[in-house]
Amino acid sequence: MFGFRRATPEVTWKVIEDDFVLGACARRIFGYASRGTDGSWSAFDDEARPIGTFAEPSHAKAALWQAHHEAHGTTCAAPLDIRPRRAADRGSVPLADTSGRVAAHPASW
Repeated sequence: MFGFRRATPEVTWKVIEDDFVLGACARRIFGYASRGTDGSWSAFDDEARPIGTFAEPSHAKAALWQAHHEAHGTTCAAPLDIRPRRAADRGSVPLADTSGRVAAHPASW
């Protein structure tokens, strides 16, 4: 699909077949568009929420970029040290704190 060698804040459009387009930047897919049987293009964000239906793929791409543009400055184009981290939101526990709580496996394994 995408061959990422480095993070880039620039938008990349990847055409998959003739009826499917992915939009990505900074190693993150921010949306996609697919062509329906009637020829119209439906655009969806990165969580598959519909953005709209469009006559041309360029209009679907523009809508995807518009929906992503506000978050782009903080999640894609920002320096690495100020990007939000998903693990911080999950409340992960360091491995050292969990090592004493690992259950023993039954001997019958």
